[in-house]
Amino acid sequence: RASNKNHPTMFGSVAALCLVSAATHVSASVIAEKDLFHASCSVKWTLAESCESAQEKIVSQMNLWDNEDCGTKPGDTSPHGQKCLYKHTGNEGLITYGTHTTPIHRYVDDLTFTFIPNDSGCLVDAYSESETLSLLDYGTNYCNLFNLMDGSGLALDPAFTEDTNDLICTQRSTADCDIY
Repeated sequence: RASNKNHPTMFGSVAALCLVSAATHVSASVIAEKDLFHASCSVKWTLAESCESAQEKIVSQMNLWDNEDCGTKPGDTSPHGQKCLYKHTGNEGLITYGTHTTPIHRYVDDLTFTFIPNDSGCLVDAYSESETLSLLDYGTNYCNLFNLMDGSGLALDPAFTEDTNDLICTQRSTADCDIY
């Protein structure tokens, strides 16, 4: 009978160990999906324009800026603008993927634009994340996205609004997109 008394306690210990193990596995999976040591930016824009047209403009702008014409010269230690070195890497329906490479250090940032049709036009849900280890980025990830919206003319849309902040967009409040 003494072993029966311990059985519930042993069962409880095994169950708790299984729960801790499962929670650790889930936590590790979540951390692997979102690495906190990469600067990033999440921003949402609303437009009156159709999503199909907005997507075409973003892709066209990526292709237009797929060049080395950054205004940077050998020996420069700071950028003079980064409206260059974009790559359109593909579309999946109303999702557009690309990269932006910084002209000085050649850091690569991954870009995703998701175009979501709504009653008044389109919601553009955009995300940029540095591939390399970085905690701060001078607003570069924001500028990666905004420069495309601005260069394509979408920032002039009559219904244009922006929703982001420093908590979901690294250093957004101090971003200077004429430089970055």
